[in-house]
Amino acid sequence: LHTPCTAEQILAATRDTNPVYYERYMIDYNNKSPEVHRAVQDRIHWFFAMDYAGRRQYSEDTATNAFYEQLSWNWPNWAKIFFNNKGVVAASTKVCMNYPPDDMSVWVW
Repeated sequence: LHTPCTAEQILAATRDTNPVYYERYMIDYNNKSPEVHRAVQDRIHWFFAMDYAGRRQYSEDTATNAFYEQLSWNWPNWAKIFFNNKGVVAASTKVCMNYPPDDMSVWVW
């Protein structure tokens, strides 16, 4: 939740620090419709545009209310690569600033 990085920087960093996890996420992502792709990108961009307090509140709301995030009905794991608790995101956020902030090519695999 504490990172100045964009979604694209985190994806690029995950691709390089944990390629298997990135690959699994992208396989799942590519099994979704173009409408879900757009919704995922829009929602994660919205999330990273918030300040820490907003991100924290959103995280709390989604953790305590299964109906809070409507996108989860289309893809329950849509944000897993950004909120993973197995050290994947920790590794990504250590190096994410080394990647371009607006490289949309990371969504194409």
